[in-house]
Amino acid sequence: MTTDAQDQALNLAAANKAAQRNFSREELTSPVAACPARQAEVFIVPTRYALGEQPAEHACVQPGTTSQSHPMALRRLRPGFLYLWHHEGPLRRYAVASDGLLLEQALDDDDTLPMNGQSVGIALDKRHDAWLLYSEIPLPTGARQHLAENPGERMRHIALTQVAHSLEAPHCPTLDNADRVLAELMPEVREKALAHEHARNGGAHREGVDALGRRMMEAPSAENVQAYVDARTWLAERERAAARHPEAAQQGPGEWSAVAWDVPASDAWLTRARSDAGALHAVFAALDDDLGVLRDLNHEQERLEAGHEHWIADNNLRQSVGGFIRSLIREDGGEVANLLNYRYRDRDIQITPDQGETILASQHRLEALFREESRINQERGRRYNHAQADAELAGVHAEVAATTAPVRGFIPPDLHGEVEYVVREYRKEKVANLAGGRAHAQVTEHIDLERLDAWLDQEAPAHYRQVEERHQALYADRGQFLPRHASGTWFVDYADPAHQRWLDELADACLSAQCSRQQGAEQFAGYVRSDDPGSLRLVFHAWSPSLEAAVNSTNRLNELAAALSLDNLADTRTALGKTLDEAALRALERLADDVEGYWAGTVSRLGAALLAGKTQAGLAGQWMGLLLVARFGQDSRLVRGLENGVEVWRLLGEKADALQQWTRNTAQAIRSGNAAGVMQSPAVKNSGGLLPLAALLLNALNASNYASQAGLLEGEGAQRRAEHLSATLFAAAALTAVVQNWMIIGRGMQELTATLPFSRSFTAPTLTLFGGVVGGISAVAARNELDSLKLQIENAQSRIDPWLETRRLAVTGQMAVYGAQSLLGLGLTGMRLANRIDTPTAIRRFRLGMGPLNLLLLGLGGLYLYAWSRQATPLQNYLAGCCWSRGRAYKRESLAAQQQVAEFEQLLALLYKPRLGLRTESVRIAGTAGDTVTQDGIAALTLDLPGADPDSVQVELALIGNPTPASARIFGEGTRGTPTDLGATWLGGSRCTWIPTGEGQGLRLSGAFARPLTCASLRLRYHSPVALLAGLENVIGGPRGLAYTLGPSGLLTDGEVIELRADDPTPELDRATAQRLDGTEHLQPKDSV
Repeated sequence: MTTDAQDQALNLAAANKAAQRNFSREELTSPVAACPARQAEVFIVPTRYALGEQPAEHACVQPGTTSQSHPMALRRLRPGFLYLWHHEGPLRRYAVASDGLLLEQALDDDDTLPMNGQSVGIALDKRHDAWLLYSEIPLPTGARQHLAENPGERMRHIALTQVAHSLEAPHCPTLDNADRVLAELMPEVREKALAHEHARNGGAHREGVDALGRRMMEAPSAENVQAYVDARTWLAERERAAARHPEAAQQGPGEWSAVAWDVPASDAWLTRARSDAGALHAVFAALDDDLGVLRDLNHEQERLEAGHEHWIADNNLRQSVGGFIRSLIREDGGEVANLLNYRYRDRDIQITPDQGETILASQHRLEALFREESRINQERGRRYNHAQADAELAGVHAEVAATTAPVRGFIPPDLHGEVEYVVREYRKEKVANLAGGRAHAQVTEHIDLERLDAWLDQEAPAHYRQVEERHQALYADRGQFLPRHASGTWFVDYADPAHQRWLDELADACLSAQCSRQQGAEQFAGYVRSDDPGSLRLVFHAWSPSLEAAVNSTNRLNELAAALSLDNLADTRTALGKTLDEAALRALERLADDVEGYWAGTVSRLGAALLAGKTQAGLAGQWMGLLLVARFGQDSRLVRGLENGVEVWRLLGEKADALQQWTRNTAQAIRSGNAAGVMQSPAVKNSGGLLPLAALLLNALNASNYASQAGLLEGEGAQRRAEHLSATLFAAAALTAVVQNWMIIGRGMQELTATLPFSRSFTAPTLTLFGGVVGGISAVAARNELDSLKLQIENAQSRIDPWLETRRLAVTGQMAVYGAQSLLGLGLTGMRLANRIDTPTAIRRFRLGMGPLNLLLLGLGGLYLYAWSRQATPLQNYLAGCCWSRGRAYKRESLAAQQQVAEFEQLLALLYKPRLGLRTESVRIAGTAGDTVTQDGIAALTLDLPGADPDSVQVELALIGNPTPASARIFGEGTRGTPTDLGATWLGGSRCTWIPTGEGQGLRLSGAFARPLTCASLRLRYHSPVALLAGLENVIGGPRGLAYTLGPSGLLTDGEVIELRADDPTPELDRATAQRLDGTEHLQPKDSV
């Protein structure tokens, strides 16, 4: 279809519409025009007062109250029932069908709602007024009789006589004002709704219009042209709305409502109303629907809280990591107080966070004063004479005394100087972390501080502020509409199970979010104590006025409590029957049979209001309904007793006992732990040389290290095997190079000759032969190191250190160069063996080819060493790859829950990873030939748990080791010993202390072994103190925790601690018994220092 043809069709349609506008019409404002209400009847369209986006600005719109969360406007009636009294009656009933239309029914029809109605409104004689009432459920006979006798008491007065004279009346604006009073059809709201719908479905709409355009071009009939024109006009309206309201793309109007906003349906409903009215004058009839408002408020509060929880879930990692980063660089009074309290826990001082801030403020001021003192001394004799300088210094000293006076008020005099030093070092560490050297965090280099500060200081507080303000407005409206909801429940028959079930659903829809804040709990607790006639006030009394009356009497309340304590359920029911009527008992039994239903769910979510209603005198009356239902449904008896002279209440029964045990376990699990500072691992130093002998020593050392680890380990994973094989092959290559140098330089052997039978001999140049062998072995070794680096990169939890990538590229280059060296050496050797060249020629060509290869090897080796030296510390690597790093902060990416957990666990491991220390000693073992064998053994183990506190610490420990045998054995384990489960034994002789001040904060567990160990394996499952504070079950190192292999022979330390990787097998350790440790046993510090 061409654009010209489309435009032509649209222009013709526009011209046709413009021509129709010029036709004459009746001017209603003319004094000689006919009255719009000249007919004998007036057509009324029932609507309801509801929350809207914009206020209905019309004099006839007069809601009974003013809301704060949203303005009031008119909306279509919700599905339910409409009652009409006109003139002298009779009372008539209409069902409000699912499509919003009315269908007249008999008064005694059941409560089934039809899907479709017949009319939007009702035509009534304008000479007599009418009364209307909306209800969610049909009215019982007594309520209908009450309406017939006195319709004005409960029903909305519709002044038809006033409408006949003035065309409108209170609560009755005309249909011509629909765009001013209907919430969905107000122009700006309508446009926002269209813009939101277009943002979601605009693409599909455009495809549909294009399809109509193609059909019009293929068959240009009048019907096809008109269909295309209408579709294009319809789409253009939505496109203009989307351009004017881009903000509506994220959230459409009315999404907070319990009844979804539907602009097209409301438009069609209004068009139907005008059609049904015909020539009759039509007005809206606005009815109260306080239950609808409460449902909307609750729905918005649920949605608000769900959105807030979703925001927290999306940003929890940002908050946690942002707070951690700030703790690295910002001074905090609480942190200073914690530092000093831990350091001086043996002294009778307890510094508060406010006092910590006082210390920091004093330090800041002292810095300025000391700089001023230094300046005065420097200016003595130049700017100041001695008398002036002394006077100035006296003023500075006086100010120093005034600055330190508040600190001296709570710091003992003998500690004042030491505290000043500790705080100065604390502040220096913050400065160093911001932009320090390689031993520090280097926050400025790795973190986008501008975005982090903007989010923590502006965006996050703005979100919390907006959520809090919204809750305040919603609770203010709840405070107005809760006392009004009796207008929708005044007719309830509390003995009717159908009405009880409706109240269950109503309470869930209106109150499920009531106690999402403490303010709401207190608000509802106050409401249920009032004398309001609304049915929701009886939610805690199981919808039973009989139970409410009973609990308001002290004697009858005690009778109920006594009945609850009886062992036999039948006896309990009989005793309750003396206090409550039969309808109340049946209601309780109904709820007890549906413990997963609406009522139980609502009461559980209103639990905060129940707690707020507790009394000092005894059992709260509002609790009795819950206790009675629990007795009937969960077989839980209520027993009163005395403990230490105090009256206590207990629930007894199998389910109650199980619940109490679970509660105790949960309380223990989530008790808070205190976190300490960040401990950085010391940097690892390397050394090496370029001479073959030095290379031999280093590579042999590496090979022996890996060999010793392999001897200690129960098995090796893929990465450790690759490292082991690489080190061994490099050692072999270095050994070959040493042999080559010895033969060429020491023995002067330039070539090797092998004599074979039949007088045959082969000669190979020493240099090319050994050079080829060295290159081949080194190439294979480099290949294995490359495999190890690839596994290390693949297993990285978050960011991959770019210097690790550089090492991988360097090793790849080394592998290629070593391969070229092997090909060159072995190729020339082969040519010499075939007598195609002589030895001098082979050596000359080899040296010529090795010139550039040696330069490449030198360059790649230097690159490898430089990349190794620049590789980040674990903390730097974490900061450079975290959500606030310079490479990620600007993306504002949405993080999946699993990714957040993984990144958070990585942070916890940095902060709280346990530290192990060993003490070794020499052990003498009797040999098999009467001799003595001396070897090292592990005599003691020390385990540090950073951040641990006796009140919150949880650890699982499994330990297996090989005690040194009394004598060596020829067969079997030799001097290695037999694997033995040592966890319980070692713990029995262990001692718990506080970690020394200079080494961090937390608990230290140390103990000696009965006999030194030749090796040991240890698994720790240490629950993070921060995770316990949040009620999580995060274990440092993952679900299986951290595993270590311990050996007695360390290169630079006393003993050797090898942290096992995830793929390292531990069959023996897995069979060891896990010992659970907490603050009640083993982890209570025995000293105060």
